[in-house]
Amino acid sequence: MTDFVIGTAQFGMNYGIANSVGQPSAYTVNKIIEYATEHEVFYYDTAIAYGDSEQVLGRAFDELGVCQRVKVFTKIPKLKESSSPESIVDSVSRSIERLRVEKIFGILLHNELDHLYLKELIKLKGRGLCEYVGTSTGHDASFNRNLIRDQNLDLIQLPANLLDRRNLIPEIIENQEGKKIAVRSVYLQGLFSMTSRVLSGFHKTLGPLLERLRRVAENSEMSIHEMALRYILSYSPKYVVVGVESIQQFQSNLTWFKKGALEKKIVDQINAISYDLDFKLITPHQWPR
Repeated sequence: MTDFVIGTAQFGMNYGIANSVGQPSAYTVNKIIEYATEHEVFYYDTAIAYGDSEQVLGRAFDELGVCQRVKVFTKIPKLKESSSPESIVDSVSRSIERLRVEKIFGILLHNELDHLYLKELIKLKGRGLCEYVGTSTGHDASFNRNLIRDQNLDLIQLPANLLDRRNLIPEIIENQEGKKIAVRSVYLQGLFSMTSRVLSGFHKTLGPLLERLRRVAENSEMSIHEMALRYILSYSPKYVVVGVESIQQFQSNLTWFKKGALEKKIVDQINAISYDLDFKLITPHQWPR
């Protein structure tokens, strides 16, 4: 069964190419967390690099009295060759303090190239600072296929969506190592909400492909956003991370999530759409700033 994880990059900074409301207010964050708690959604994904997201979450958890109930994934910043075990412990301890929780549910490295530090993260489990350790990784499926075999890894967070299927391969999604998979970038930073008319020059060539996906969604009597979320559910990851900017947006996402995976025939239609594109167009860190 897949668990819904609230992505909170938006809570700490302006995030996403289709984000028109900016960073939500403390009142909005509290309302989102309150609604999530009422509907038994307790997982949150954040990072030290997400502005003041950890502080915003910690304050809201405390005000709502849910510090003992929430389960938070956070990511430590990119490490340097000179990073010491003590600096990693200090970073995690400060995250616990900011989040106002007893321990972190999942501590992730924020850069896959830091995976050699996984042994140091394992020590944090022994000290009771976290439940799981892992890596937030990128789009290189070959690298991820090998990384998932690392005996020190409990979970791996990776991007996948309607357009970016590089990680949706059996060696990763159906891994035999028993590792937990968390999928992020389900909406590709809001790209699926943008019509050909408003796409930037950089993304203009994606217009016809997005229109084809919209037709599949319309023929299946759903929005492209619902289809995007339920498409990922069809691959049965342990967690799906969905960014939230407003209570209305969260309510819609949760409604779609509860509908579950798409029918196989719809998944087949999506996967039959041509995948011949420039990967820069679906790789956010390669987008022009």
